[in-house]
Amino acid sequence: MRTFMTTTTNTTTPNDPRIQRVLNAAQQHGENDDPDHEVGDLQDVLRAAWSLLTLEQRNQVMAAAETVEVLRAGDDFVEVAQLRAYLMNQSGVHRVQIEVIRDGAGDEPTVSSLKLFDASGDELDAAESDIDTHELRMVARRLDAELLGAMPPQSVEPAWVSTLDWDLLNDALTHSVRIEGIDRNIQPLRWRDASAALDRHLLPETGDGWREERVVVMELQPALGHAMPRWAELTLNSTALEQLRQGQELTLGTSALPVRAGGAAKGKAASAHFREPQLLIRDAGESVQLAGFNEEAWPMNSGKVPLRLFLQWVDTRPAGETLFVSEEGELLNYDQDFRRHSLWVDEYHKSIAPGLEEPETEFDGERPRG
Repeated sequence: MRTFMTTTTNTTTPNDPRIQRVLNAAQQHGENDDPDHEVGDLQDVLRAAWSLLTLEQRNQVMAAAETVEVLRAGDDFVEVAQLRAYLMNQSGVHRVQIEVIRDGAGDEPTVSSLKLFDASGDELDAAESDIDTHELRMVARRLDAELLGAMPPQSVEPAWVSTLDWDLLNDALTHSVRIEGIDRNIQPLRWRDASAALDRHLLPETGDGWREERVVVMELQPALGHAMPRWAELTLNSTALEQLRQGQELTLGTSALPVRAGGAAKGKAASAHFREPQLLIRDAGESVQLAGFNEEAWPMNSGKVPLRLFLQWVDTRPAGETLFVSEEGELLNYDQDFRRHSLWVDEYHKSIAPGLEEPETEFDGERPRG
């Protein structure tokens, strides 16, 4: 039996009569109506309290000894740092790849593939060894379930294949997903010190756990002023895309919806300033347009694009492809040689990715996109 101890935080019973008042009220509700009401009331209060906590406070709650004891009672609890030590030190495993299939019919997800690799990158045959893969499967199913819980509400449960790729030596784990039948762009979840994070349930919170992203580069129309950028690059996450589908305008330039600009508009000096960027809904909800201001506070816009067409581009173009929209509001990606035909696109690539030809390993930091 492995004996790794999960890091916990000891807490003291809070001396606040208001907590006992809530507990008493929930208990009374259960006694008056149905015992399930007591549990439901306490769940509601817990969720309300959680929504008011900061990220650091949530991490402290998850690491509290009382929380860990509750988690231990769950069917998916695995002491992951202990599991990593077992796999590396006793079994010589240095990398794990697991695929989980969710059929979209509401059935439990199934582990469709589990591969183990040694330090040389050679695949190990778990079936012909004494390697116990049960806990690995539990971790994979747990993360798949958390991914489902983090995605925006859906009318039906999606069908997908999610993949865990765990570099045990560096303790770096990547979780990605491909949705069947829909060419989505899901930004893989990556974290280092994976075993400690998973043991303490301290998974990163970014404000948008379901990181579906689409990068769009829009050519800007010349405006008044001496200097102004030629293009603006937008990164739209799943929350933003859903707001657009509902006809809502977007305020850009935040950490969740970053914008960067560059180049030189026709007849103007180069600039990287594009202030107060927004995606505005125009023409009574029919069109979308990027708007902002240059460094001299003159308004700058992209061309208008029919909203339905813009969303069609987002949904149907290949995963990982950056979309390039001309100042006339036309998608350039249909032309295989559009980089050569559009000077500003070539300048964009040179600006953001001067070292793009250098090889990148699977667990290196993400390469500039474009």
